[in-house]
Amino acid sequence: MKRKIAILTSMFAIMALGFLGMRMLAAQAEAPAAPNRQQEARFVRTQSVRYADIRAGITASGRLNSQRDLDLMAEVQGKILAGSVPLKKGQSFREGQLLLRILNDEAVLALKGLKSRFLNSIANLLPDFKIDHPASYPAWLAFFNAIDLDKPMPDMPQPRSDQEKIYLASRNILADFYAIKSEELRQLKYFLHAPFNGTYADVVMEVGSVANPGARLARIISTDRLELEVPVDATNATWIRLGDAVTVTDKAGSHQWGGTVSRKSDFIDPNTQSVAVFVGVNQDPGHPLYNGQFLTATFPGGSWEQAMEMPRNAVFNQNQVFIVQDGRLAKREIRVLKYNDETLIFDGLPQGAELVVEPLANARENDPVQTLEPEA
Repeated sequence: MKRKIAILTSMFAIMALGFLGMRMLAAQAEAPAAPNRQQEARFVRTQSVRYADIRAGITASGRLNSQRDLDLMAEVQGKILAGSVPLKKGQSFREGQLLLRILNDEAVLALKGLKSRFLNSIANLLPDFKIDHPASYPAWLAFFNAIDLDKPMPDMPQPRSDQEKIYLASRNILADFYAIKSEELRQLKYFLHAPFNGTYADVVMEVGSVANPGARLARIISTDRLELEVPVDATNATWIRLGDAVTVTDKAGSHQWGGTVSRKSDFIDPNTQSVAVFVGVNQDPGHPLYNGQFLTATFPGGSWEQAMEMPRNAVFNQNQVFIVQDGRLAKREIRVLKYNDETLIFDGLPQGAELVVEPLANARENDPVQTLEPEA
């Protein structure tokens, strides 16, 4: 038993002496020197801050539409007859031309029947007027003689007294007169005239078809009064005012037209987050404009004193930029005055500061940099 205890004690003593020896050797060994890493300087493109007076226009694109776009509707029933221009899609017309008419033979005969019965009523009351209302008799006789079955009804004499008015009302003279005037107005609905210079954008019913009241016959658009609807960023829209002169160009930029801001919406489109601005565009006979054409409008915009323009993509966190100070990057805040498509106008930095004018990936403050001249 004593022999086993001695053996175990010797083993533990040997292990303890080995562990202590390793610790002493490790403590005496020299630690390796840390490598001397020097961060390389990146090249950045900068521009010295120089403020000046800036006037910046606003550019936006949209589609050209007619200021007047109407549906021709039938208000009476009958067969559609040709007017002075063909009832065909794309056909142009001038203001006042007869676009089409609806057959009204029966309506004309019915109107003549109403006038004939009215003439009979007036003829029956003339002898009574001559005796009971002699002062009004000449006017009513002249009215009777002026009635022509093929011409519009003349104005009816006004009653000169309450007794005369009661007499006319009791014999339905007033009711019959206004029934005839109503039918004459209805006759005008058989003839559809062009309300403006324009063209047929769509034709629903052809000549020879029978139209019913409320039927859609065609769609017409004005060709001499066009307007351009362009969505403008809400921030930029504040610089656009009614009556501003606008330059309008086509997609290729080969032609130019003049225009004027006619109206501006007072709400923001929730889908585009933009304000709709409408520009009335002047037609040019040498270079005609067409409904549905895609155009670009340039607005005067606004002017700023002591400001500078820089690329938008060099700004981060909405209003922060990098400048180069003593060969290292430093963050600064700017005041954005206006956003353009690819640039913005700002102030808030000291004159002469070296502004970084390009986006930097994985950049931090105090990173060493070397500057490059901005691209021309």
